[in-house]
Amino acid sequence: MRRALFLCAIFLATFATPFVATAQANSSEDVLVCCDATPVELYLIGSDSNKRLTPFAADLAEDPQSVSVETSISSQETIGRWLLPNTWGGEVPSSTWTFSINYEVANAAGVQINATATVSVGSKSFSAATEPGSSFLAQGSGSLNFDIEVESFTTSGSSNIEIELAAQAVLFSVPAADAKLEFFWGSEDEASSLEATIPLMDIFMVEPEVEGSDVYLAVRLDSPWGLSTLAMAESITLKVNGVPVSGDPIETAVGDTVRVTWTWTGAAGGVETINVEVELEFQPGQPSLRGSTTYEVETFDTGGGTGTYYPPDEPLRTDGGGSSMMLEINMELESQDGGLMLERITTITIHDEMAFWMRWGMDHIGDENPALSQTLRAFSAGAVSDEDRISRFIEDVERSEFERQMVSLGPMYMNTGLGLDTEELLGDFRAFNELRVEVDLNGQDAVINHPVTLRFSTTELVEDGSRIDLLRNFIVVQPAPLWSDYSLDLTARSSALTALSNSIIRESDAFDFAVLRMPWGDIITMEGEGIEQGEKFSFEVLPTSSLAYAPLTLTALTLVGLLAAFVVGLRLTRNRRRTYLYLELVLIPIALAVTVIGYPVAFIGIALGAVALIWVITAMASPRLVGSPRRSATPQYPQIPCPACQTPNAVTTDARPHRFNCAGCGRVIKLVA
Repeated sequence: MRRALFLCAIFLATFATPFVATAQANSSEDVLVCCDATPVELYLIGSDSNKRLTPFAADLAEDPQSVSVETSISSQETIGRWLLPNTWGGEVPSSTWTFSINYEVANAAGVQINATATVSVGSKSFSAATEPGSSFLAQGSGSLNFDIEVESFTTSGSSNIEIELAAQAVLFSVPAADAKLEFFWGSEDEASSLEATIPLMDIFMVEPEVEGSDVYLAVRLDSPWGLSTLAMAESITLKVNGVPVSGDPIETAVGDTVRVTWTWTGAAGGVETINVEVELEFQPGQPSLRGSTTYEVETFDTGGGTGTYYPPDEPLRTDGGGSSMMLEINMELESQDGGLMLERITTITIHDEMAFWMRWGMDHIGDENPALSQTLRAFSAGAVSDEDRISRFIEDVERSEFERQMVSLGPMYMNTGLGLDTEELLGDFRAFNELRVEVDLNGQDAVINHPVTLRFSTTELVEDGSRIDLLRNFIVVQPAPLWSDYSLDLTARSSALTALSNSIIRESDAFDFAVLRMPWGDIITMEGEGIEQGEKFSFEVLPTSSLAYAPLTLTALTLVGLLAAFVVGLRLTRNRRRTYLYLELVLIPIALAVTVIGYPVAFIGIALGAVALIWVITAMASPRLVGSPRRSATPQYPQIPCPACQTPNAVTTDARPHRFNCAGCGRVIKLVA
């Protein structure tokens, strides 16, 4: 019904007025608005026979490339040659190009060098040599610079730019045995480059498209770098009558041509003339590329649109900055049928360009257009009819068909489409006992830039007592990032008689990690915000059903061990002061904490042994109680039986002779010795 109303609204908007055709631009062709030759910094990258020039700083590697000169040179030798293929055609004005390459002189006081830098473009070549004042390179690091005067000429689309560094003479001053001159390039720290003024691209304004009150304004970028032009450029903005157009544009590509389309919602209604200006910041520190033109448009308050341009071609998955992503992962480990079963629910919420690409792709399920990427063409039509497809809305049947086919196509779609390694994020699809995939459109079923949520529910058997990676760095890093950053909220639980033992995060400190061992199970949490796509980590655990590691067993043994140790302390202090022993009850929470926060069994045993030892030493060192029974320091006297009645009588003196009455019969007993 919604699609029918939408089509009806478009029909009325088209035929209710005879002037709809004038809602397009005055010209029926795209308008070239930019650009003449502009300054650009071409970085030196690559090694061996693949030395190249690139305008994109993202192509610089972490480690530099280098070439060394270790002996003196007396005849011309080429140090390096770097090529920029297929420059854009246009007029190159007269200007000064600057070639700069970093160097290091080691184990010598310096190097006297005579070198030449030569720029070649087609049949044209221009050179500059070292000057007398700059021909001595002192020990240490620096940069060797050449200012090359270039005369005006015209390039074609097949022209190459080549920069060659050659040395005619190299002489070391006070060299050691391992003296050398080394040139560096190709990394952020060693960003050697050629600063040139050349045509970079053509920017066209595409005639506007009107849908009700929305105006779709597009820019076409033609350049020798294709998708990289947009993906690796700094920024691109569009202004209407001097006011920037808000909202994320929709990017599409056909061959090496990139189209960027904004939705302008600020039309006053009716016929009006607007000035449209585009600004592309191709490189930081260099002048932006700008162009503008004027259009006459007519808008209508008919509604019925989605508020977002619906491209006929497959949209790009990134604008160079990447999309954001939120992950919520819940895991449960339980003992089942004599084995260990891991249940995992992974919820991935995707934003920005990637979310739009996913929505557009779901609305094209079964589309046999050969221009589609292999990822989207892999989905068959199934129950989706032609009426449902390409409707600008995701029908229930399209969502259901996508969920059904993702059970088998999930690894391909995630890996090649979303740039996510499924084995590191979700596990091995072939090992799952159960797998269910759900799509949540978050309250919006139109094909617009709105979040999409994928939910994977899986169960799998894991090996008892074998360490496994529950999660590892799962983003496939690419030069033009598909993902800007992501947030992660992971919770893993075990039962009372199973354990996620020896849990640890390796290689990274970007996450907050905590382990809690309760009698009813282990609880592990892992959280992170703003994690970059290149962050490396691994979350390792040892799943087991052994009673020696079970949370219930360890908690009971800890309590029993503490109780036994304290009872021993009480027995040792029966006749001693127990104040110090009672004060040391504060050790109980510490010993319990070793168990609760998930330390391995060995640490728990050490903690219990340490507490018991402290209590025993304290008990033995505690002072005796005042008035407690003591051993007498006076001599002990014997008891003498009465000769008459055999009643024992205590002798209480050493005096002799000694007379006393029997306690039994009363007779007088006399002791003489």
